[in-house]
Amino acid sequence: MTFTFHNKFEDAHTMEYKKLVITGANGYLGQQTIIQAIKNGWDVIGIVRRKDATKDVESLGAKAVIIKEFSVSELRKVLEGCKALIQFRGVVCGSEELFEKINIEGMRVLAEAAHEAKVARIIFPSGLGVDRYGTEEWATDAYFYSKKEAEKILENGTVPYIIFRPSYILGPDDELIPEIINQIGSGIVQVAGNGKIPMQPIFVKDAVHAFLAAADGKGKNNQIYDLVGPKIINMLDLIELVVESMIALGFNIPQPRINNISFENAPELLGLCKEMIDVMRCNITSDGNIAAKTLGYKLSDINDAIKEAVKAKITPKSKDSGKKAIVLLSGGMDSAVALYKAHQEGFELIALSINYHLRPENEKKGAKKLAESLDIKIIEIPIPFLKESIDLRIEGFPIPNVLHAPEGFIPSRNLIFYSIASYYAEVFGCKFIIGGHISVDPQYFPDAAPLFFNSLEDLINKGKHLDDITTIKLLFPLAKMSKVEVAKLARKLKVPLKWTWSCYSDGDQPCGRCSSCRKRSEAFSKLNFSDQEFSL
Repeated sequence: MTFTFHNKFEDAHTMEYKKLVITGANGYLGQQTIIQAIKNGWDVIGIVRRKDATKDVESLGAKAVIIKEFSVSELRKVLEGCKALIQFRGVVCGSEELFEKINIEGMRVLAEAAHEAKVARIIFPSGLGVDRYGTEEWATDAYFYSKKEAEKILENGTVPYIIFRPSYILGPDDELIPEIINQIGSGIVQVAGNGKIPMQPIFVKDAVHAFLAAADGKGKNNQIYDLVGPKIINMLDLIELVVESMIALGFNIPQPRINNISFENAPELLGLCKEMIDVMRCNITSDGNIAAKTLGYKLSDINDAIKEAVKAKITPKSKDSGKKAIVLLSGGMDSAVALYKAHQEGFELIALSINYHLRPENEKKGAKKLAESLDIKIIEIPIPFLKESIDLRIEGFPIPNVLHAPEGFIPSRNLIFYSIASYYAEVFGCKFIIGGHISVDPQYFPDAAPLFFNSLEDLINKGKHLDDITTIKLLFPLAKMSKVEVAKLARKLKVPLKWTWSCYSDGDQPCGRCSSCRKRSEAFSKLNFSDQEFSL
């Protein structure tokens, strides 16, 4: 009989040896690599510089460590027991001093710490064209110099390494396609040069596969690979592929115009540093299959990368709870109670505050405070042309309906307000629009009656395009309630009514004479309420 002894020390050592450290872990490549590394069973530690960046790293399942300034001692502690280190930390724009500090000296310190911690391999994404430093016009800046020097540090060091020289790395939330989409939306895409310089973008999932395969020991030590995709295209091709992908996903967009600008003017016109423009001028093409075959992955069609990047940019990331709503928030008592009631019932709310002509400033302030108290987004819509009937008559307009009109009467007020609300409901994917109308409102304002809103809801939904099968529903949670009942509900919901304004006039205090002031006062008087008890 043969006995097999279980060596706990070796088992623990093996588990610890599956440890991966990533610098610049909160960046695009860092986060994408963490996601896949966790899936592959790695124990990942992400090094970041800022406290707020730790949330990004930890939310992906990695441990975050803050190191503001690289030092051998601090890095060595983190790297102890580490199988591999991926160095994403670096800068593309900046002064020569910054490139020296981050890209060159940072690599020197990191390599020394990795040596002392006995790291098995360093993986370093450098840059395509770094080997052309000093021989090509576009490869003479401090960026290419710093990357070349960083490569030399690894080549002359003692820790085994794999260096990658990547082209554009495309995929969800990359740094290129979202900007192209923004410019497509504006109708004009700015292109540096003639847009025909060859490039070989690679799908981020392929790049991540390469990084992690190298981290896991695949391939020979001390190798340099061009990290490029299978297809040679140019910037004009890329723009066209993005447009095609948007159309294929169901977004009908006009063909954008291309505006070619010189490389000299590109930094100013595109808002980019010169180093980034120089990277755009790199015309190197290579065989991406060399790295792919060695490290065990298959190059993806670049169209797949573009499609995923487009989807990430123009497809909402948050799941629809089914209770997302626009709430019309005037800043008065009724709309405030409707807001708090909808919030209590679990609606995901966006408040709409419509600033018409001479709307009381205290109403506007109240709406903002109410939204802030529930941490709700508020959108203020300025429509200064919208005026009360009496103001229009005073200005000299004939406006026949001013005679015997109730206080605060605005022609087509709710037709306009709810049309604007329906626009934002479409924009934000809301299924509901919530208003704070109460039972007595239709007696004074016919456009607050159920029949009006039923017709308006029907019109809103009939105005959708034929392929849009979603519907928007108008909700009025206070429609059967009196002002007294609304005040009771306000107390129950702990609505801060002290912030609300129920006066048609503006000033330090409500006038106390208008119909709105009187109704509020009467309700409070019947219940023996005061504004003070509604303070937060």
